[in-house]
Amino acid sequence: MDQRIKLKTLLIIPPVSHHHSLSTSHGKHVRRGLLPPLGAGYIAAVLLQAGHQAKIIDAQVLGLSVDEILREVDAYRPDVLGISFLTPQENSAYDLIRRLKQRFKDIPVIVGGAHPTCFPRETMEKCNEIDVLVAGEGEHAVLGIMACLEGRRTWPEVKGIYYRNEKGQILETPPDDTPVDLEKLPLPARHLYPMEAYMPEPFENKRLPATNMIVSRGCAYAQCTFCYRSGILKRESRIQSVTKTLEEIKCLIREFGMKEFIFYDDDLAAYKGWLISFCDALDREKLDLSWSFRARANNIDEPLLKRAKETGCVSVSFGFESGNQDLLDNIKKGITLEQSRRAAALANGLGLEVLGTFMLGLPGETPEKAEKTIRFAIELDCSYAAFIPTHPHRGTPLYEQCQKEGQVIVPAYSEKMCEIRYIPAVTYVPAGYKDAGEVEAMVRKAYRRFYLRPGFFLKHLRKIKTSEDVKRYWDGLKYLSGLS
Repeated sequence: MDQRIKLKTLLIIPPVSHHHSLSTSHGKHVRRGLLPPLGAGYIAAVLLQAGHQAKIIDAQVLGLSVDEILREVDAYRPDVLGISFLTPQENSAYDLIRRLKQRFKDIPVIVGGAHPTCFPRETMEKCNEIDVLVAGEGEHAVLGIMACLEGRRTWPEVKGIYYRNEKGQILETPPDDTPVDLEKLPLPARHLYPMEAYMPEPFENKRLPATNMIVSRGCAYAQCTFCYRSGILKRESRIQSVTKTLEEIKCLIREFGMKEFIFYDDDLAAYKGWLISFCDALDREKLDLSWSFRARANNIDEPLLKRAKETGCVSVSFGFESGNQDLLDNIKKGITLEQSRRAAALANGLGLEVLGTFMLGLPGETPEKAEKTIRFAIELDCSYAAFIPTHPHRGTPLYEQCQKEGQVIVPAYSEKMCEIRYIPAVTYVPAGYKDAGEVEAMVRKAYRRFYLRPGFFLKHLRKIKTSEDVKRYWDGLKYLSGLS
């Protein structure tokens, strides 16, 4: 019988402050646009499966201060602290880790997530209080780390990590090239999340409660210059079986009463055979649910969308990015304006919602080209559109280009309120613009032009059929206007 002492791990998602709050009819405060960060849920599930104890604190959705997090740590008394963070959370993560180490100096701090993976050595150097860093998929490494902490293994034996030796020097082990087997992976430990606190953006769903799912790893295209998946985070593209996906959906319906599922995978349409099989399975199971997915415009065809619609699909999300072919080619998006027009027309023709995202302020853009993108978004007749100022992430080809053309501003992640909705801070000014203020003004103009036009109101007025629709549109109006 295994007599090993099992460890208590506390996984923390640090706060970041650029999401809306919205009061619900029950008087609770939820933060719109936040859904469970599933990476931590998979790590927790692997730990639980191995017999360890685990708890998740999502300080982002709960709006916890560092002092409140410290009190939670004090109450739980973990053996290990795990912090997962993205680039916008970098500074708050370091602040949190320093405070944790001041108070709990003997508890090892392990970090992981997209930012530590992209900048491992820099992360270790910026925050001396970090003991171990996991670069890449963490499900294998985390069990190796636990074995080291239990004294059963040594750090050099664990692949894909950075750690400090007795002299404080940063050492790294070879990367773990063995992809995580998605079929053997336990389902994310969603029971450890405050599930009632999460809610999608008002236009991201039709029914509540709704939640997110991720059934694939990697991106099948992986060439866009603005995305880590084309470089640092590039990995083998793969998808879990339809059978396992159905098991996860049934579990979410049974345990949390979920009615809608938002697939957060980069491009489910890249797995066309899988999508058709998934639709067939939904038909067989006769489940009462709605769902939506993300796709590249060039991977969509009418039979696929029609089949998806028949089985409860309500919307498709596309990264259209720009209404200028030269700018699309420049970022290696791999789609044409004509393909975007066709994808939007097919989805609209079937009565599916079209969610479009657009990047304003790309290298080579001028205010005139931005106007063309705004007109393109209106022409596509998107149900909803997001206009996001270009943020060049360090370590991507886009960042290198932006360093040479225009001006990269030191990121200032802060809540920026405008008349229409929250806009991320402008961090890049193309050579064709005067300054950051002109880029920001263009983003505000895009939102006003798109949403405050008769065609938008008429399109949605026709869709209001139930009291649930009325509530959803009212929430959406408050969200867009910044009234909430």
